[in-house]
Amino acid sequence: MKAVYENALKRIDRIPSDGLKQIIRNISAENSIYEAALNSTLDGIIVTDLEHNPLLINRSAEKILRFVSWTQDLTLWEQLSDENLVTFFRKSLTAEENIFNREVSINRPSGTRVISISISTLVSEGKIAGNLIHIEDITEKRRRDAQLRRAESLAALTTLAAGVAHEIKNPLASIRIQLSIMRRILEKRYLKDIEPIFHNISLVEQEIDRLNSIVVDFLFAVRPMDITLIRDRVEEVIQEVVELMNHEAEEHRIALVTQFEPALPEVMIDRKHLKQALLNIIKNAIAAMPEGGTLTISLSTQNDELLIAVKDTGIGIPEELLTKIFEPYFTTKENGTGLGLTITFKIIKEHNGEITVESAPSKGSTFTIHLPIPQPEQKSLPKWDDGLKVEASHTEG
Repeated sequence: MKAVYENALKRIDRIPSDGLKQIIRNISAENSIYEAALNSTLDGIIVTDLEHNPLLINRSAEKILRFVSWTQDLTLWEQLSDENLVTFFRKSLTAEENIFNREVSINRPSGTRVISISISTLVSEGKIAGNLIHIEDITEKRRRDAQLRRAESLAALTTLAAGVAHEIKNPLASIRIQLSIMRRILEKRYLKDIEPIFHNISLVEQEIDRLNSIVVDFLFAVRPMDITLIRDRVEEVIQEVVELMNHEAEEHRIALVTQFEPALPEVMIDRKHLKQALLNIIKNAIAAMPEGGTLTISLSTQNDELLIAVKDTGIGIPEELLTKIFEPYFTTKENGTGLGLTITFKIIKEHNGEITVESAPSKGSTFTIHLPIPQPEQKSLPKWDDGLKVEASHTEG
């Protein structure tokens, strides 16, 4: 197209006025397209002349750099308020050096932003005409990179920890077997005055079992869960859990009560793992009611969620501990591993859900599991009319 315009300039005196008007219209239309393209890109673009005055600034550059006001009569840095940017552009442009992906931190009311700036020489018709500046806000990219590095580090640490735990589990099992053999030998050959020895062996066996339980829970907590979500009825899972825990609850003088809303929807769950999560919560609730009480498990819907609430009338949790209860190895029980609620939290997250807790000393606790209710798929795009006829179609396979 450039060649067409250059050719038209050579014979401009012979072009009729209508032809000139059409050429001008064509140039204006092309410029509008170029301007729209520059303003549509998310990256900032700035063109400066040889005096470092801005000739062109697209919308993204204005948004990222936040000019005080911009004009072609002042240098680029004189029109900026951020001191880091002022220093950077003054030094880089006057040094007339090409810069590639230099990172600069700028202060904003919402926090510090990190931008990447590249400066290259602008060449027009074989001559240096100024500078082309490319600007990219990389704050979110840096945040994602940091999260990815943390996730990779955690994954490596998890793999290492799981391997160590597995190696610990094997000798524990071996020690347990050897103690059993020693017990049988002593029972068979020595019948007198060995009661203290049996007592000590029993204590060692108990500690081995305790260590083994910690290792098993730890492995369960750190290994990826093989969760398969299918549409299922949560009330059936709760009934199974209540049947399992009824006897233990009765022994502790605790009444187990269920309250279900009618016509509850099915949700996406893994029955085995959800049952494990509920058992962990209920066992904690029973432990929190040493004098007996009532444990209520309710099911209800709210907005687009199915809520499973487990409410006890126990001793409650102090406010300063509420933020710690899902942390690994945090426990208030004398013989607790501190992994039960960590595992529960992980299971609920794998269900794309949330778990919250409300509690106060002497007033009991309520753990609430929030599970998303599947929404019906939209079969077609909505039709609208804003002066243009718009049709939407959907082909079902």
